[in-house]
Amino acid sequence: MTLSRQLVMLLTALLLLVFAGTFFITVQNARTYLEVQLKSHAQDAATSLGLSVSPHIVDDDLATTTSMVDAIFDRGYYQIIRIEDIQGEVLINRELSIQVKDVPAWFIEHLPLQAPKGEALIMAGWRQAGRVLVQSHPGFAYRQLWENVTEIFGWFAVSALVVMGLGLALLRMVLSPLKEIEWQADAICNREFPILKKLPRTRDLRRIVEAMNRLSTKLRIMLTEHEKLAAKLREQAHQHPVSGLANKPYFMATLKNRMLSPEVCSHAVLVLVQLRDLKGYNHKYGYAAGDELLRQTAALLRDIAAEIPRHSLGHLSGGDFALLAEDYSIAEGEALGQRIAEALAALNGDKAMQPSDNGHLGIACYDGTQDASQLFIEADKALRCAQSRGANGWAVFAPEDAGKKAARGASEWRSFIQRALADNRVTLHLQPVYSCPEKELLHYEVLVRLISDDDARQLLAAGAFMPMAENIGLSSEIDKAVIEQALLLLEKHTGSGFRLAINISPSSLQSEGFLDWLEERLWKHRQVAKQMVFELPEYGAVTMLERVHDLIKRTGCCGSQVALDHFGRGFSSFAYLHSLKISYLKVDGSYLSQIDKNPDHRFFIQALTDIAHGLDIQVIAEAVESEATWHSLQTLNVDGAQGYYLARPKIVDAFQQQPNDPTDQQRGTD
Repeated sequence: MTLSRQLVMLLTALLLLVFAGTFFITVQNARTYLEVQLKSHAQDAATSLGLSVSPHIVDDDLATTTSMVDAIFDRGYYQIIRIEDIQGEVLINRELSIQVKDVPAWFIEHLPLQAPKGEALIMAGWRQAGRVLVQSHPGFAYRQLWENVTEIFGWFAVSALVVMGLGLALLRMVLSPLKEIEWQADAICNREFPILKKLPRTRDLRRIVEAMNRLSTKLRIMLTEHEKLAAKLREQAHQHPVSGLANKPYFMATLKNRMLSPEVCSHAVLVLVQLRDLKGYNHKYGYAAGDELLRQTAALLRDIAAEIPRHSLGHLSGGDFALLAEDYSIAEGEALGQRIAEALAALNGDKAMQPSDNGHLGIACYDGTQDASQLFIEADKALRCAQSRGANGWAVFAPEDAGKKAARGASEWRSFIQRALADNRVTLHLQPVYSCPEKELLHYEVLVRLISDDDARQLLAAGAFMPMAENIGLSSEIDKAVIEQALLLLEKHTGSGFRLAINISPSSLQSEGFLDWLEERLWKHRQVAKQMVFELPEYGAVTMLERVHDLIKRTGCCGSQVALDHFGRGFSSFAYLHSLKISYLKVDGSYLSQIDKNPDHRFFIQALTDIAHGLDIQVIAEAVESEATWHSLQTLNVDGAQGYYLARPKIVDAFQQQPNDPTDQQRGTD
């Protein structure tokens, strides 16, 4: 119950108490006064009548006495007039029944008036000749009491309404700052930190508002400083101090994670770039000039990598750089190598270099079969080959069977994906996400597969076709097909707590009409919409925050939630999290690699969970592939985890009978 309502109830109770007490006292006083008046009236009449009829009683003139009694009684002010002789024999008796007009019977019943009898002696000289008994009629008194009560009640009713109106207006004016304080508290919970500039006049409320303003300011400063500290320490741990690119440990962790994630990356090219004789350049021109050369090299690589939707760029050591271009074919890798070589040829530091020989690069193609070490070795071999080819040379290491998965051209991919959609060859796999450390099921992540044209048993993972689908503008159609299947699956398990997390491609979010379609489908299936979470990759979300806000608003109206996937892949600031009302974020798998042995990764995840929990955001770790990783996460305050160590993805048909079957949750099941 709100404070204003409690105060209104208290004010009402006090008014009722005052009214009841005053009303009771007033009525009782009026009633007592009227009873006294009735007694006085009866006694005066008895005395007067006794004196008047005394001579006639002595003369036994009963007729005159009767006339005098009737003259008084007929006025209707008396209920009883009785004259008795000295022996008590009734000589004259007049009685009038009690009939009260315009006064409710219940009023007379609950507020009876006692009408005392007046008595006077009839004297014959010094001798008593009889007595007179008179009792006033209470009808007039009842009418007077009823009029008094109704007037008092009306006055108090009008007064109470006026006082209540003024009291409510005053309460609303005095307590209006409480609504702003409530809004401010809700805003703080929603990761906003507003300041109330208008201070109330009431001293106590003013102190509360000032305290809330101080709290909001300190929380904003505390979170901002925490974010800056975490960003700075992450920069020191994962970025090269000169170029600002990812350092070798972080780049290698990223590379290993991509090689272990067919859902994310099924083919790519790795480019190793090496500046020629950086040591000699430093010796000749100084380390400041060498650092400037490294920064220029990093800048040109950033410019080239900006055209690659999914990439990782690292500064390994000295003059060695690396670029991982995901979803690139051999032909695209060769074109990339040519662009980098031309940029190297035009590179100049603070001092003149030999434009004809600035550096070399080697390219290796990942076809889904190599591990990170093997791919790195192949790229290094290509680099050695490039160095033998002369100035600014480049070379590609590509086995004969490399790139078969990416051999289709754009038109072939378009035809294949369109046929798969038309023939309903889109199938879903589900991978459970567990709470940490309790290992209770939180939800399932939906992983999409396409069934091959040639072999129904051959399934293509998302990493094989989604990059091409994005390039040719079909990602939204795939996302729509996945969402439709997910809605049908959820309707079969309505009310079971069965929740699904569905990945949405950034290009789908930018697709014209996709958000309108999604909102319409969620409203149509709003009973199960609350069981859906839509995941966006962080590297795509940060480039279109306005679209993400729109997605959160539209899906939130239907009860669905939004989350960020692959968080931390780039080095973006944490500040934008304040404005996003997301449910959780998934830490990129590159931070999970050997986390039990890497204090920098542990620090990053611990700092991230502290910041996220302060913003009411859960943190989930992806790519948990070992027992050591799972146990390390239990000490870092993360909320959940998923990965092959916990459970492998299963085709959706395996979940149709009972999605929460414990047998589906055993570690490592396939």
